[in-house]
Amino acid sequence: MADATRLVGATVHTGDAADPPILDGEVAFDRHGIITYVGPSRGPAGIEDVDLSGHVLMPGLVNSHSHSAMTLLRSTCDDEDLHTWLGQVQAVEQKLTHDDVLAGLRLSLVEMIRSGTTTFADMYHWDETLLGAVKDSGMRVVAAHSMFDFDAIGFASVNPMTGRQALDHAEHLASTFQGEERIRIRYGPHAVYTCSPEMLTEVARRADRHGLGVHIHLSESAAEVEQCRASHGATPVALAARRGVFDVPTLVAHAVHATSEDIELLAGHGAAVAHNPVSNMKLGSGIAPLPELLAAGLTVGLGTDGAASNNSLDMFEEIRAAAIIHRGVRQQPDVIRSGQVLQMATLDGAAAVGFPDAGLLATGRCADVIAVTTSVPHATPVLSPASFLTFAARGNDVTHVFVGGQCLMSDGVLTTLDETAVRQRANEAGQRLHRPALNEPGNAG
Repeated sequence: MADATRLVGATVHTGDAADPPILDGEVAFDRHGIITYVGPSRGPAGIEDVDLSGHVLMPGLVNSHSHSAMTLLRSTCDDEDLHTWLGQVQAVEQKLTHDDVLAGLRLSLVEMIRSGTTTFADMYHWDETLLGAVKDSGMRVVAAHSMFDFDAIGFASVNPMTGRQALDHAEHLASTFQGEERIRIRYGPHAVYTCSPEMLTEVARRADRHGLGVHIHLSESAAEVEQCRASHGATPVALAARRGVFDVPTLVAHAVHATSEDIELLAGHGAAVAHNPVSNMKLGSGIAPLPELLAAGLTVGLGTDGAASNNSLDMFEEIRAAAIIHRGVRQQPDVIRSGQVLQMATLDGAAAVGFPDAGLLATGRCADVIAVTTSVPHATPVLSPASFLTFAARGNDVTHVFVGGQCLMSDGVLTTLDETAVRQRANEAGQRLHRPALNEPGNAG
């Protein structure tokens, strides 16, 4: 089929660290949203084309670990450790309504599209309405319905289902959205400290039977590892392996305190890891052993975690953080290279979450493309596109976003979401959820 749209005149960064940049390049895709050409520009933009001179084109960013509706919990608890933070955040979560979750989700979609994210892996409460909102936005999602132990209720005010019911619910969603190109469903057992070993075994058994993947938090904090060793005689990673979790496609969030034996287990089972450097540092949880994870051959993506622990969904912040923190800690400036971390945010991230046809600008791949302007002071001069994208680019430099060839943002204007209405509804929900805190002394104004 002939090209439906050509993006012309930009510098092209394909997403593969081995590929050189294409100056005065072009990315073209057909009406099915499949890339038909990547290379030097074949002429000026036509009537259905987009002239993107003064931009860098790159694959849409992949947020490999998030909790979308937690945008409403931004700034709830900014100066505490993970487990104190969990207690305070969960107290507010118990006041969430289903409409609040929808409002928080839509706010996250606006924020992610604006900053160039086109695919996200998310663990939270999910249902048909929420997944329909993602579908309407045009984004891709790997939705893991969050579940705790068999009789535990995670979101009582949203939907009072137990963990046992949540297992069935995840399977219902997978059946309902089977065949939807941009929606994938996974089981979301929260963590080893909220799910019993028996629950983990049941998740693994069902995942194998239904052909679904798993998304789970493991070894996020030192306290979690110590507690697991004391209770089960194993690290969280080893316990999950013992219970069969890694016998199915599994995305592990964090792995901050993964041991060398843990890394060997993860690599041997082909698990993927979501590295969340900003959230992990903000909560004081530590810094994941990224060089060792990569050296073991693991597929590693980048994630923001939720806005309650980050407080931003800007993946460019994660790219920069991942590129520099390991250099500082290891005192080795080449331990993580710019091309590597960009690939984690695109090609490797797409593979990690289960959208292997995204994340790369190449013929036959999904046309998930973003344009990043270089007409800003911090991009001047652009001597190296990879260097600019890694160390200087910001989410608000993104001007155009395409997912499967569909334009979700054009010249900074969202095309699938009413940003004003979304922000207004989210503000209303946030004011109600946090009203007691807002009225405390010192919080006025």
